[in-house]
Amino acid sequence: MAKLHFTIFCLFISLVGFSQKTIILDSTTNAPIAFVRVSIPGSDTYLLSNSKGEIALDSLWIKSNTLSVFCYGYVRKTISKNQSTILLSPTFKELKESKVVVTKRRYSHRKLGETDHPTPRDVKSDWGTNILTGSNGELQVVWIPNEKSLKGYLEKVNVFILAMGQPSAYFRIHFYACSKLKLEPAEEITSQNIIANGTTGNEWVTVDVSSLRIPLSENGIFVGIEWFENEINTSFIDTLTFNVNYVDRGRVTEKHVYKGNGCVLGSQSRPYRVSKHINWGFRNNKWYDENLAFGDKILEIRKRHIVRDTTFENKLYLPSPDHTYFQVPCINIDVKYIKQKNESEFEDPKKRKLNRFEKVKEDNFLYPQNTINELFNSLNKGIEKNEFIYVLKYLCVYSKDQFDDLLKDLNHLGTKLTPKDQESCLKWIKKFQAGLTEENISLVEGNEFLLNVNGEKVYLLHEKGKWKLNPYSSRIYNTNSSLE
Repeated sequence: MAKLHFTIFCLFISLVGFSQKTIILDSTTNAPIAFVRVSIPGSDTYLLSNSKGEIALDSLWIKSNTLSVFCYGYVRKTISKNQSTILLSPTFKELKESKVVVTKRRYSHRKLGETDHPTPRDVKSDWGTNILTGSNGELQVVWIPNEKSLKGYLEKVNVFILAMGQPSAYFRIHFYACSKLKLEPAEEITSQNIIANGTTGNEWVTVDVSSLRIPLSENGIFVGIEWFENEINTSFIDTLTFNVNYVDRGRVTEKHVYKGNGCVLGSQSRPYRVSKHINWGFRNNKWYDENLAFGDKILEIRKRHIVRDTTFENKLYLPSPDHTYFQVPCINIDVKYIKQKNESEFEDPKKRKLNRFEKVKEDNFLYPQNTINELFNSLNKGIEKNEFIYVLKYLCVYSKDQFDDLLKDLNHLGTKLTPKDQESCLKWIKKFQAGLTEENISLVEGNEFLLNVNGEKVYLLHEKGKWKLNPYSSRIYNTNSSLE
């Protein structure tokens, strides 16, 4: 009897401990697919396969009769029973036949994004603030602006991995389009399962993506890093020691313990003025501008309570965008672009000639121009505050004849708008803002665009990473009065 009980007990243990493993393969090559996401449809519950394409699905089958299997570069598949092997079909895009015209073009290369990186000494001297990591499956997205208005394609992605944590842990790279109108990640344009990892750390990990022909848009591109836990050692604990000089306590030695289960990215401290829209997170099916969410609140609190940061090293920091810092991940891209001159008839006004009327400095933090929406918001703000010279000097472009006419008008009419002119101009701006859609914007040539809202047209120029408007194209400005 005792022997029978022992046999039943062993059988029970084996059944409880047994978990059927499934392997996920490419249907054309039979190669394992790494880090495939298998989820319960309609929920946030999911599991990830390992780097060999292996996964145990028992815990999901208990909760659902159907599972969704997805990986970038493959057709999504729904399964209704446990299988030892799951085959995913690659997504192929059919190319339309087209006549190829061979032309000689001059190409050049440029890096965009954060090209600097912290050294081991920096990690200690900056109190560990330049450390960035995430949990298994977590996504961190970085906006890389197109500051030079380049037209080209991505060749490489470079990510700096620190020696902390698990440098050899895998991560996945994502790409998201950037709309002309709104500054946030749009549709994902990742067409393949791009997996990378480091070796010993304190190194740039470079991934060649030239074959994917990923375009760089006018407003830049969003690059995402999805963390995966190390399959050998699933967690790490690192301790950093800092010597901090407090105003009230003097020099104190502090220890910070960092825990995680994947690789650790390096980052650099950058002023809020330039890092405002850099970091993005995805939670509850919604994108969050991480720096913007906290930056404006911090500035508002400091201004309201006149808080001055004298905590560290007896330094005085004023509550301004230049003295409030955020971490920018060390991620950059290599871009191959066509070297060409701007052939548009519109150009920036001659600053010295406008300085004769009023000297104003450019402030892209107060009057941002990263997107067309931001441009119109800045136009609206400038007109409301009656900073007419700023609007004409930094938010607008002209042909040579138009600029000559503008100077004559300013000599004759002055540099301030009448209340009637302000009201007319604000009405025009709001009318265009109400009709702003991607469908209403068309490329003319080079970096010149045409915005058509209900038959009324205005020309826009994207130059040096900023959107600008030609005020004469819609006749909001003419030679008879300051505004029409």
